[in-house]
Amino acid sequence: MISSDLLLDVTPSLGLGEPANVAATLHCPAALPEGPVDLLFAVHGGGYRRSYWHPVFADETYSFARWFTDRGKAVLAIDMVGMGESSRPEPERRLSRAGIAAAHASALNQVIERLGRPVNVTGIGHSMGGMMLITQAAAHPAFDRIAVLGWANEPMVLGDSDAGVLHAGLPSSGYISTPREAMRALFYAPDVPLHIIEADEAQGSATPATLGRDALTPGIVHDAARIIEVPVLIVQSEVDTSPNPERETPYFSSSPDVELQIVEQAGHCQNFAGSRVKHWEMLEEWMQRTRP
Repeated sequence: MISSDLLLDVTPSLGLGEPANVAATLHCPAALPEGPVDLLFAVHGGGYRRSYWHPVFADETYSFARWFTDRGKAVLAIDMVGMGESSRPEPERRLSRAGIAAAHASALNQVIERLGRPVNVTGIGHSMGGMMLITQAAAHPAFDRIAVLGWANEPMVLGDSDAGVLHAGLPSSGYISTPREAMRALFYAPDVPLHIIEADEAQGSATPATLGRDALTPGIVHDAARIIEVPVLIVQSEVDTSPNPERETPYFSSSPDVELQIVEQAGHCQNFAGSRVKHWEMLEEWMQRTRP
């Protein structure tokens, strides 16, 4: 696998009147196969950064990026605007979900241009990244399909935490830390080693309050989901955010193909579960089934 760190100028798209960048890593096979490039555009969740897809603290059996590049695909993992190494504008309240989605779309387009080859693009969004992926796919259609992992359009269940209480406790502006230890029972299956959990928590990132509020607002992307016209995969783990996974599919009423997958023996963060390879296999099989 060849990994290249990128800093992509998204100043015009974010529209704040100041320089803004999206930090990203493009993971590619040592040699891309002939034909269109299978490109996975991967968006992490709240409190995370792009290393979720290739954790430096764990052996490579935990690497989503390694697994897919070993199968001839490229993975573009970004830090969401306001998180990780991407720009963190002040005051934070100037950010909006629509502006951040536009910046992410610009970052994707720039990398497609750099590749200089036809591409087949799968959007992958985990948790809050699923919310952002739905927003982006509706406003900036560039995906051939999208996979929404661990995001619920149904009123979310967050373990022992109450989403309404969390929403009410958010500040009006700023960058907020996620109380990760309190989320362990939701995030990780019982088989995830403690040293992996602790190392993952240490890699966390602050999250824009704007996105935190939106993620905790019921129905926030219902209208966007309704107009997406590409195949959609919904992935929920055995322990996850949707109280009724079977009720997630109707929200994507314009999609020609909506599929639900349940990852057994996994928590919300599927990439750390003992069943992660099965999850990745199911994801790749779906990608192949939905190719034109």
